[in-house]
Amino acid sequence: MSDLSREDDPFGVLHAPNESATPDPAFVARLRRRLVDVLAVAADGTALPTIELAPAASHSLVATGSDRSPDDTRTAMTDTTTRTRSAITPYLCVAGAAAAIDWYTSVFGAVETVRYDGDDGRVGHAELDIHGAHMHLADEYPEYGVRGPRSIGGTPVSLSLEVDDADDVYARAVAAGAEGERAPVDEAYGARSAIIIDPFGHRWFLQTIIAQPSAEEISAAMPGFTVTEKPASRRGRAPVELGYFTVSTPDTARAAAFYGALFGWETEGGALGDGYQHVANTALPLGLTPGSPDEPAILYYRVDDIDAVAARVGELGGRVVERAMYDSGPCIECTDDQGRTFHLWQPAPGY
Repeated sequence: MSDLSREDDPFGVLHAPNESATPDPAFVARLRRRLVDVLAVAADGTALPTIELAPAASHSLVATGSDRSPDDTRTAMTDTTTRTRSAITPYLCVAGAAAAIDWYTSVFGAVETVRYDGDDGRVGHAELDIHGAHMHLADEYPEYGVRGPRSIGGTPVSLSLEVDDADDVYARAVAAGAEGERAPVDEAYGARSAIIIDPFGHRWFLQTIIAQPSAEEISAAMPGFTVTEKPASRRGRAPVELGYFTVSTPDTARAAAFYGALFGWETEGGALGDGYQHVANTALPLGLTPGSPDEPAILYYRVDDIDAVAARVGELGGRVVERAMYDSGPCIECTDDQGRTFHLWQPAPGY
């Protein structure tokens, strides 16, 4: 566009200096009322609708009050990780939400992703991720019947947080002002567990998984309790999903180096012979196995009762081809009713 003047350039406005403008007071008042209505809970306990943010992979939405510095580093989202949603999300109310956010960040390793700072100094809404778990948090709004546990004399709700080292987190929490209700102990249900009351009145179970006992073993170790594992009804049963897959490649060491540099995969030797590489740090585990790059991936579907599912394969017109037993549990090679190969896998304890 060298022959165009800046006035003729349709993008010329981008060269103009930024000029601040005072927002319409009526618009400010309407927006404030809307935020208060959406973020509040009705006095009769009825939950009002919540704000649903655009489902973008990353956004940098920050609602700021007049006391928020433009240099504040507590931005809503500082990376490009897609925020996951759960059907149930804990929503904590505390007296002193900003201090609570700092405490959960320091002690639990929480990451703040969104914050709405009100002009009155209160946090109207904040969102935290704690090791992949999503939590909401806000200051007290007694004018809407929203009070924290310190104001109502305790809480009937406890939160369970799985951590890598319950002893370490318990010690750090107590050192940071939490009440140690119960020091870490090994529980019959397979966790090393501790209980704290955080400085804001919320009760947390800190759990580190140490074993995978059966219902019978738990019952035997806990007099006065009978533990029953109830299978889900067919209507409410979770669908079978992929539990593992392998990808064929001529040189697994070379592939491990390539994908390690590209995707951050961490590999280790597996149990399927020389050259096999297990990818150990992905949510869906997988393996690199020696072979032609033209071979399709081998899919292993994770099931709870491999014999029952194998029988169902035959009933639906598929075929059971071969059975195998590995340290990780039994596997059955099958074909569906159109001839496509897949594998069933029932994980052994610990897998």
